[in-house]
Amino acid sequence: MSVHNLNRIARLLLKRFGLEKKAPGVLHKEPRGIPFTDVQRRIDLYLRALWAREFTTATSGHGYENRDGFKPSVMNGIIRLPDAYEDFGETPGSLVYRAAAAHIAAHIVFSRGCFSPESLDNWQIAVISVIEDARVETLAIRKFPGLKRIWSKLHTAIPVQTATAGDYLNRLARALLDETYPDMDPWIVQGRALFSAVDDLENNLISREIGVTLAHSFRGKNIPFRLHEDLLSIPYRDDNRHLWESRKSNFSKAINVGRDTRKKVLKYASLFGMTNTVADGMEGEAAKKSSVLAAIFNFKLDFGNISEQESRDSVSAPFHYAEWDYRAQVERPSWVLVLEKRAREGDLKIIEDIIARNRHLISRMKILLDAIQPEGVQRIRKLEEGDEIDINAAIRAQIDIKLGIPPDTRIMMSSVRKTRDISVMVLLDLSKSTNGRVQGQEHTVLQLTREACVLLADAIEKVGDPFAIHGFCSDSRHHVEYFRLKDFDQPYNDLSRAKLAGMTGQLSTRMGAAIRHATHYLDMQKSSKKLMMVITDGEPADIDVRDSHYLRHDAKKAVEEARRNGIHTYCMSLDASADQYVSRIFGMRNYMVVDHVNRLPEKLPLLYAGLTR
Repeated sequence: MSVHNLNRIARLLLKRFGLEKKAPGVLHKEPRGIPFTDVQRRIDLYLRALWAREFTTATSGHGYENRDGFKPSVMNGIIRLPDAYEDFGETPGSLVYRAAAAHIAAHIVFSRGCFSPESLDNWQIAVISVIEDARVETLAIRKFPGLKRIWSKLHTAIPVQTATAGDYLNRLARALLDETYPDMDPWIVQGRALFSAVDDLENNLISREIGVTLAHSFRGKNIPFRLHEDLLSIPYRDDNRHLWESRKSNFSKAINVGRDTRKKVLKYASLFGMTNTVADGMEGEAAKKSSVLAAIFNFKLDFGNISEQESRDSVSAPFHYAEWDYRAQVERPSWVLVLEKRAREGDLKIIEDIIARNRHLISRMKILLDAIQPEGVQRIRKLEEGDEIDINAAIRAQIDIKLGIPPDTRIMMSSVRKTRDISVMVLLDLSKSTNGRVQGQEHTVLQLTREACVLLADAIEKVGDPFAIHGFCSDSRHHVEYFRLKDFDQPYNDLSRAKLAGMTGQLSTRMGAAIRHATHYLDMQKSSKKLMMVITDGEPADIDVRDSHYLRHDAKKAVEEARRNGIHTYCMSLDASADQYVSRIFGMRNYMVVDHVNRLPEKLPLLYAGLTR
C-alpha cells in the first residue's frame, strides 16, 4: 500500500471521527515527486546488476516538504536517498534516483579511504570533492558507458554562469564528465587538461593533487567562496561526507545546512505485516499528533532518534557476508551487513565486585589452571626410537637378558617441549532477551554472562593463551552490530574490563553473520589450534525473518565454514529447550545446555580448561 493510499484512507477515517483538525501535518501534504518506496526494489536490483554485489539502500528520513539543500549520502556503508525526487526538466524522478544510486555506488567501489583535511581550507576541500566525483564517474563509465548518458542529462551549468564560486564548481563538474560541453574559461580548460593528463585514475591521491592546484589558481579570479551557498546544484550528486568523515570541520556542517539532525525523528508504520516509511518530522507536538493516526488504524508508530542511533561511532568499514537460504539451497552473496560498533565502557567497580564475590571459585580453579599450563621440556620414555638412551630402561633390559627373560626393547626416550598454541574467541549473544531475569534469581542473564566472562578472562590470562571477547546483536540483515570488547592483540587491562562492565542487551540474534565475522578474526591468528566459544540464551532470530528454521540453517552453514578453516566451534546455551536445535547447528558433541544458569560463572572456566587440554 503506497503512502498516497494511506493518506486518502486516513482522511476518510479522520473525517468520519471528526478528527480532521487534529490530524498530523503529514496527512495534509501530498508528497511531491516519485516516492523512494516506489523505486527502492528497482534501485536495489539495478545496483546488483551493475556491480554483482549487494548494496544497502534506505530513505534519508527527510520530509517531502523540506528538502532544500538536501543531498544523497553514505552513512555506515548504507546508501541514503531522498524520500522523493521530482522530475528534473524532462528527466523523470525515477531516472534521477537511478543516477544518484549509481553515483554513490561508484564511490563505494572506487573511493578507497578518506582524504586528510589537514592543511586544507574549505575551498580546497570543495574542489577536491568535485575532482573525486569526476574520477569515480570516469572509472564507472569505462565499465558501463551508458552511465554517462544518464548523468549528463542532469548537468545544466553553462559558460555564462560566472557570478559565484558555486557556478564554477558546477561548470567544472560538467566539463570533466562531458567532453562535448564547450567552455573556454581558462580555469575550466586547466581543470580538463590536468584531469585528462592522468594515466592512473585508480589512485585517489590524484584528486587531492589536482584539486589543490585548481583551488590555488582560482584565487586569481577574486571570487569569494561562500561556505553555505556555493554548493553543487547537480541533483544526483551526494554530499561527499564519507570522503572526509575522519575529520570534523565547518564543511561537514555546510553540506548539512538547514537540517538539525538532533531533532529529526523517523516514523515507521507497520500495517498488515508491511513496513513503509511514512514521513519525517520533529519531536514533541508532531510526535503527539501522529499517535492519533496510530489509534485510528490500530498500528504502531516507532519513533527513533536518528542522531542517537547513529551516534555510536563505527570502528571500521562495514563488512558484507553471505547468508545461506535453505529453502532455495543457495548462498546469497553479500546479503548481510555487519557494522562494528565502539563498545561502551562501564564502571570498573562492577568487575571488582564480581572478583570479590567469586574468590572461593578462583582459588578452587587455581589447581586446575596450573595443571593445563605448559611445563617446559618433558621427557617421553619407553620409545623404540628416540633422541637418547634411557639408562634405567637399558639396565632393566640387561638384567632381563641375564635372567633369560625377553627384554623390553623400548629403551629410548625423547625430550619434547610442551607449549600451548591455541587462540580462543568468546562470542557473546547481546540480544535483548539477555536482559530477562533468571528464574528464581535476582540476576539477569546478561549479568551472569558478564560474571562468567570475567572469570573466564582471568583464567585464560593466567594460562597465557591469546584470546578475544566479542559480542553481537542485530536489527535485520542490514544492521548486525558487532562489539569487540577485547581483541587478541590487546592486553586484558582496565579498558577491557570496563567494556565488559558496559555490555548491554538489545535487538535480536542473527548468529550466522556474527560467527562468520568472528571467523574472520580467528583466521588472522597463526595458532595451530583455534577455538570459538559461543554463549547464547536462545535460538537465532531476527525481525525480518519469520521462518524459524531459516537462521538456524544459516548458523549451521557458518559453523561448517569455520570448521573448514580449522576452527573448532562450541556453544554454551542458556536455553533449557536448546537441545531441539543447538545440536543440529554445532554438532552432537559441540554444545552444552546449562540447566541452572546461575552456575554459568562456575561452568564456563571449567569448560575452557576441558576444551583446551
